[in-house]
Amino acid sequence: MDVLPTEILIDILSRLSVNSACCIRCVSKVLLKTVDDLSFATLHMRRLPDVHQVPRLIRLVEPTFDVHKMYPLKYDGIDLTKSKHAIVSKFVSNLRWYKPNFVFYNLFGFTGLHTKKGRSCLLVNPFKGEVLMLPTTSDLQVPVNSLCNSDKYGMGFDNMTNTYKIVRVSCHEKDIKTQVAAEVFILGTSSWRELPSVPPCHLTRKSACAHGDMHWLVRGDDHDSSFVRILSFNFKKEEFYWTPHPATSQKMHDMFDFVNLLNFRGSLTLVDASSSEDMKIWKLKNYDNKEWVLNYKIDMQQHPSLRYLKGTLVMCRTLFSICGEWEHGIFFNQDNFVLFLDVTRVIVSSVRLKGSESVSTGSTVHSCTDNMISLKKYGDLVEAEQDIESPMSGESYENLIRTAEASGRDVVYLRTQTEPACTSCDANC
Repeated sequence: MDVLPTEILIDILSRLSVNSACCIRCVSKVLLKTVDDLSFATLHMRRLPDVHQVPRLIRLVEPTFDVHKMYPLKYDGIDLTKSKHAIVSKFVSNLRWYKPNFVFYNLFGFTGLHTKKGRSCLLVNPFKGEVLMLPTTSDLQVPVNSLCNSDKYGMGFDNMTNTYKIVRVSCHEKDIKTQVAAEVFILGTSSWRELPSVPPCHLTRKSACAHGDMHWLVRGDDHDSSFVRILSFNFKKEEFYWTPHPATSQKMHDMFDFVNLLNFRGSLTLVDASSSEDMKIWKLKNYDNKEWVLNYKIDMQQHPSLRYLKGTLVMCRTLFSICGEWEHGIFFNQDNFVLFLDVTRVIVSSVRLKGSESVSTGSTVHSCTDNMISLKKYGDLVEAEQDIESPMSGESYENLIRTAEASGRDVVYLRTQTEPACTSCDANC
């Protein structure tokens, strides 16, 4: 490969999957330097939507003492187990209660609000064990005590400027009225920038990043949940717009509870279980023309294995609050269980989340796909501390708090690894 012109070599490597690109770093120093270059990661990101990737599963645990814990999982069709060479990431804050807000490829966004110090956002890459605090500076001047803890975020890649952007929609009180504001942050810069336009409705946590844009499932209006709409954000134009979908004209009581969005096999997908007879899975086939196709129509009556899922949908509306993609279909979180729907074989498997963390009501499973992005290219990472015992005792928690206060840090990050990993692949293979 040394005889190939550099531009040809880079073009070839940029078409590889993330796993293959990471492993090829072991071949030579030239390839190591090429793959680690920021410009290569950017070029690879531009072509990544065209590369099929098997989604990876992440378990997120929010137990006592505000300690967040996350690590990769493997599903073999029977059990969910911790991945080999898994990096176990934990972080704790002495100032803010952080909560998961968005997922962009293998980056997880957590946001927090403090009544005096304001809000903050951090990005976590659980596969590389990287944690990056984003700047809090913004040209939007809002009194801290007027902020509401209901900010909605989304992240995307602007292929016109080759930059990663994060959009934030927030609410604050002004003159006894609730004001809505929208801001955008470009990864690697030092400040948020206010946008001239705001969304025409309240956003929800049901969201997905697909086709380069961010999409939120919203209620028909702020007081009517009998029908749903999709509000989208264009990262290139930095504008909000409506995306039509097949269920626009349908109305039923609390329809919002039985519909969700996700990125399924590279396309924006709407899962509609509002009918008592079947589940419809719609795919946005042509994004430019907004052409939807019915990918799957699963008859709940004809498949005995779906009776449990049907009954659960009726009894537990929270089932559709978090769903994601796995290798053979779609999964749904329900308390300490995960329901895996195989869309090809049309079967459902119920898997219980095991371990001491399962007693926590904050234990959920999320899905993500790989990306070549390294957070250390965009700022100073939160330095990892040596991990302590699990579950964390009250005394250990207090020691962490004192450590953070003494150093002036907002977050203490703890990292362990189950087994030694391939360092040249950054545990991605």
